[in-house]
Amino acid sequence: MSLPDEDVAIVRQWVDALNSEVPEHVRTQLRYEIDTYRNALTLLECRPPEVANPADDWLRVPLARLQFTRSRGWELYYSDRDSNFHVYASVEPTEDVTILLAEIDDDPTCIFFG
Repeated sequence: MSLPDEDVAIVRQWVDALNSEVPEHVRTQLRYEIDTYRNALTLLECRPPEVANPADDWLRVPLARLQFTRSRGWELYYSDRDSNFHVYASVEPTEDVTILLAEIDDDPTCIFFG
């Protein structure tokens, strides 16, 4: 199943806005990305490799996953310390992906950004 193009564009714009909020002097140390796989978009916090291994890839830590199904719409998941995803029960599945993005932004339980 493919993801709704309009919603994917909204999420990408949201990630771009999130990156633009990172202070200029920190941008070489922190960025946010989205991975798309099947019916899900995964929000990643990315950090550069350790100084001892500069040739390594950036460390990519999952923060949240937005999963889409035709029957339920978008559902929000959080990532635990082992990068396993669990349903975020504080918000119901919705057809409106911006509701879930607002919940991640607000982060009332501090589960996404700490």
